[in-house]
Amino acid sequence: MLLLAFNKDAAKEMSERLKKMLDGNIPHTMTFHALAYAIVHPKESILFNGPQDENQGLNSAFQDVIDDHLAVPEHRAQIRALMLAHFREDWERIVTGFFDKGKEELIQFRRSLPRRSMGGDFVKSFGEKVIADFLFEHDVKYLYEQNIMWNGINYRPDFTIYKSKTAGVVIEYFGMNGDPDYDSMMFKKYDYWERRPTWTLLDFKPDNISRNGVDKFRETLKEALESAGINCRRLSEDEIWLLLRERAIDNFTKASVGFVGRCRKRFLLPAELEELIKLHTPLSPVERMFLKIAQKLYAAYLERLNATGEEDFDGLMQRAINSIANGQTIFERTSERGDLKKLRYILVDEFQDFSELFSRLLGALRVQNTEAEFFCVGDDWQAINGFAGSDLKFYKGYSDYFAPSQQLNISTNYRSSRLIVETGNALMEGLGLPAKTYRESVGRVLVADLSEFKPTLLEEEEHANDIITPSVLRIAGKFLKEGQNVVLLSRSNSLPYYIKFKDHDTASNIGLDKFLSLIRSYLPKELRNQITISTAHKYKGLQKQVVIVLDAVDKKYPLIHPDWVFTNIFGDSPQKITAEERRLFYVALTRAVDTLVIVTENGRYSPFLVDIQNQVTLPKINWPEYSPISGLTKSLTVKVGCQNFKGSTPTFAIKEFLKAEHYNFRTTEWTCWAKSFPTDGFSVETLKASLWAKEANGVEVRIFDDCDKHIATYLIDSGQWRCTFDHLTEVCEVEIIDDGDIPF
Repeated sequence: MLLLAFNKDAAKEMSERLKKMLDGNIPHTMTFHALAYAIVHPKESILFNGPQDENQGLNSAFQDVIDDHLAVPEHRAQIRALMLAHFREDWERIVTGFFDKGKEELIQFRRSLPRRSMGGDFVKSFGEKVIADFLFEHDVKYLYEQNIMWNGINYRPDFTIYKSKTAGVVIEYFGMNGDPDYDSMMFKKYDYWERRPTWTLLDFKPDNISRNGVDKFRETLKEALESAGINCRRLSEDEIWLLLRERAIDNFTKASVGFVGRCRKRFLLPAELEELIKLHTPLSPVERMFLKIAQKLYAAYLERLNATGEEDFDGLMQRAINSIANGQTIFERTSERGDLKKLRYILVDEFQDFSELFSRLLGALRVQNTEAEFFCVGDDWQAINGFAGSDLKFYKGYSDYFAPSQQLNISTNYRSSRLIVETGNALMEGLGLPAKTYRESVGRVLVADLSEFKPTLLEEEEHANDIITPSVLRIAGKFLKEGQNVVLLSRSNSLPYYIKFKDHDTASNIGLDKFLSLIRSYLPKELRNQITISTAHKYKGLQKQVVIVLDAVDKKYPLIHPDWVFTNIFGDSPQKITAEERRLFYVALTRAVDTLVIVTENGRYSPFLVDIQNQVTLPKINWPEYSPISGLTKSLTVKVGCQNFKGSTPTFAIKEFLKAEHYNFRTTEWTCWAKSFPTDGFSVETLKASLWAKEANGVEVRIFDDCDKHIATYLIDSGQWRCTFDHLTEVCEVEIIDDGDIPF
């Protein structure tokens, strides 16, 4: 018997299980690449990319090829022209012209396709891309969707241009005018900026572009910006390239590495690739330019392997296929020796990840051994490696490749509780047999809507417009305290949120490891190792008691990166990528054993989450049930306001005193002025000594603990304090002396 797996960990696990079940004489168990190595015994060094950037020999070798290419002025100019055109291109317009699906699918596709500006931001619409590209090309520094906490809402204006710390220009592109809720919020934004005299709001709508065209709109935008005091100097193409060069070359390298890998896995010779390109119809001049360059790079890469005496794993597989076809059937490793002709049964794991190379390897084996029988296990709902060359056609056409054959369905989910299984089934409705639950527990599936999250004053002070960190701390903290292990899962290695770090390194698109370090820094030491983080791809095959999916928002699930066009020749399309992204979301959801939390935001829901909610009802997190976690000492929050807010308030007369003592104005659940105090040494006497307190009349003072629980209330009338509610001493151990003003 021979058992084949796709990675070393899976092969090792199978071997260890067999050793426990069988007494010594276990079958041959290895990866496909290990089998190829045991047949060929190459003398060359094998190039590969290891995990966690430990060994990047393959990337380094290919980078050498690209560097040689860039050293030639003509080739360098071609890559520059290609990448500048790619960054400027409107891929939605191009692809829509080729889209043959219905209206609903087209709308979903348009919402899913990220538009990347020249500055690298993933913007929401064509109009935003036009604005972002104009600002970049005119050297206008801006922040895209910078967070502002406004009345408890996580407000993100489209473009913020600072002229000073407290003044500047905001550009809003209102792309949905006509929707009542959207229009209502739009008018509230007008009012918000009108009350800030040091800021200028420039607002535009789709008809500003459709009515007069892009060029005219750019002229209008320039006039509006210069009228607001923003200088707009058009950069030269050389200046633009200097700003883009590093990112463009990196982008081009990744796309080229992926392209060459797909060629290798298809067993393509340079002449065959040339013929494939001749028969292919590119979507745009940009794709045509890329194919012309990539074709040369592929040939140069193969020449480099021959010249340096190196080989990659795909080449090793190709040589093994040729060796078997020529009658070489002996495979030999340090610990074992075997003959492919003598195998009776061959078992293949993760068959949904099969590729052309693996199919050819088994095809060559079957020619040499016509008696061998095959047993393949796979799950088409977990086919998520199309980007690496795997193809579901082998899974779906199993009976065509292996005949005669039969198919047995293992539909039982042995990992997850019932509600988690039902959620996964809802996502994959109509795409196959639904999974069945093995475990008796019901489990929990919750939606965490960030638009409904109301940070406490302490959280606002600590995290300063960062909404994801305090919300994840609350969710994870609750389950960690219950003794459960937690994993945070993300679609990619960056999060689509603004994050404030303690070292003042504030940014979006920060790596996952740094975010995990931030989260752990707020947790007690004994809990820190109980929480981990990963991308969904890397967590396939693993599980955890609690899974928090961090980014169930549009442009993340699905993520149709603009670079997909460079592998269009291999059959990649927005529809195909969207289907694989749905399967990736399924993998993320079903890593949970008992509890699944899906983090999203109103107005940004992933289309996949919408599909689930059309099938099953997912309850939302009740945020007050999840206590805040802070790295600060225990604190109290004092809120100064009035009982009945109608027009002018009694606090108006003392607002300057409150501002001087660093109270912040809040209009969330209660219109008031708020400030946090350390619990240690806190006393109502401290408040009474404040200037604002001495001038207060008809004012109510409410005190909250650091979980935002109401613990005390005082009314101030003509300087006299009257306590109406008091649990302060239960939280704050201080001596309070009754001097006659406070009737306890």
